[in-house]
Amino acid sequence: MATDKDEHKEDAAIFKDSGEDKQLLPQKQVQIIDPVKAVNSLGECCEKDPAEQRISLKAYRRRWIVLFVVALLNNLNTMLWIAFSPISNHVDTFYGRDSTIYFSAVYIFVTIPIGIFAIYSILIAAWANGIGAFIRLASSFFPDDMPGFRFPVGISGQAIAALAYPFIMFLPTKVAAAWFPDNQRTLATTIGVMSNPLGVLLANLISPMIVGSCEHVKILNILFSVPSIILTVVASVAITSSEPKIPPTLSASKPSYPFIEGIKKCFTSKQYLVLLLVMGGGIGMFNALYTLMQQLLCPSGYSNQFSGFTSALLITGGVVGATGASFVVDRTKLYVETMKVSMAVAVGFGLVFLQLILHREMDIWILLACFIFGVFGLAAYPVGLQLSAECTYPVSETTSTGLVVLSGQIQTIIYLSVMKTLATPLQLLYRKYEVCTLLKVAEHDHLSSIPPTCGHGNISINVADNEQTVEPMDFTLSIIVMSMIAAFIVLILLLLFRPKLRRMEMENVLLSADSGKELEVGVKIEEEKVNLKIITPDGVQNTNEN
Repeated sequence: MATDKDEHKEDAAIFKDSGEDKQLLPQKQVQIIDPVKAVNSLGECCEKDPAEQRISLKAYRRRWIVLFVVALLNNLNTMLWIAFSPISNHVDTFYGRDSTIYFSAVYIFVTIPIGIFAIYSILIAAWANGIGAFIRLASSFFPDDMPGFRFPVGISGQAIAALAYPFIMFLPTKVAAAWFPDNQRTLATTIGVMSNPLGVLLANLISPMIVGSCEHVKILNILFSVPSIILTVVASVAITSSEPKIPPTLSASKPSYPFIEGIKKCFTSKQYLVLLLVMGGGIGMFNALYTLMQQLLCPSGYSNQFSGFTSALLITGGVVGATGASFVVDRTKLYVETMKVSMAVAVGFGLVFLQLILHREMDIWILLACFIFGVFGLAAYPVGLQLSAECTYPVSETTSTGLVVLSGQIQTIIYLSVMKTLATPLQLLYRKYEVCTLLKVAEHDHLSSIPPTCGHGNISINVADNEQTVEPMDFTLSIIVMSMIAAFIVLILLLLFRPKLRRMEMENVLLSADSGKELEVGVKIEEEKVNLKIITPDGVQNTNEN
């Protein structure tokens, strides 16, 4: 049998260019054994191979409860964020001019400073989300003669709910790594992260259906806030630990870098920096797109309902694509190939979609392009998050994923600013088609036909002067610039991204035997059943079936 020194050389070969801390490399041949069957399977262990030094693997059934809470929390928090975007005209009437932009932007601005310090914690996220939802709900009940209190209270609740967002966005990959076996990691990540765009889908479907005037905003707040408050209680009862006592995989059993050291490792990895730019760009563009979806479509005559349906179809395609990609990647481990194909196709159809929305009566083609864009665009999201963990291992998944999310939020601010800055007032020639305003003043002969202002004096329509509350904008130049940026980002991915899958390589090292002898470890985890084939110190194989 080879010496420990030889083993270290073999193990370190994978990381010879990375300067990896050798304390994180395996110090001896790793053997896997179910702790309950250890003595029965192998008899008494010799001093050179004590049972307590073996790594035990176990997948707990309650991992699905943890994942369910994280996914639902992600979903509800996103709904609180996005619910006002598809009904911006009515929300601006209820809370005040441009309030929709502030309700959306506060999430982005809060995430950036809080995200750096966000530590893995489901309960912090649940309570911040629940309290914020309750305060925003309370803002709905100020009477019409006190409209000035609605926005300050509502935006305060939104800001508190936004505190939960960085915690929530960093959870899926960490939960997948800590609780799930390697053949379920990408699927678990997909379920966790896709609950975010699923929240976008539900918000874009439900909001236009519920809100027909500013008076209905109160109903919408009740509908979205109550489930968040209930989930706070459920999470407090159901979540008792952040990690299982026994890890489900070999990589989960190894220590991670401290936070500051992990940050340094991430920013010194060229491949991770490429992924940081590309994934951040994808997240930023997606956020900007669905935040401005209604404003992008309404100048061409597409209604709030169509905008909501378009966003819903985008997410539906994304759920299909991400689920399919997760199954493929979990079985083939083709992370990089899946990421590149998904991003390339997504950008292609995304550019088509952006061009189509500039034209009238293109409903079917817009929906088709949107669906395909969603299938491939959101398929890249969970795969990219897994890649961030793979190419930075043994940096904590919280750190590697968190930086990607922060990059996405920063780029969201940039892209929103670019699109709003480059937008110009819609030309008079095309204003007869737009449906951005609350009503067409020319169509109303009497003041009584004007919708209620819900007590907000600064949101009104001056019939005499033919003034309208919402200025329709032309986003043609914005779309051209964003299309160029998207094409640039995907070229960087295709040409420069060639990472090592370090976590997967390390697991292979941990499973390899010395002296050319292969350590056979057949790990088949079905719920809590483990089937193991183990080589004992004297070279004898013992099979333990549980």
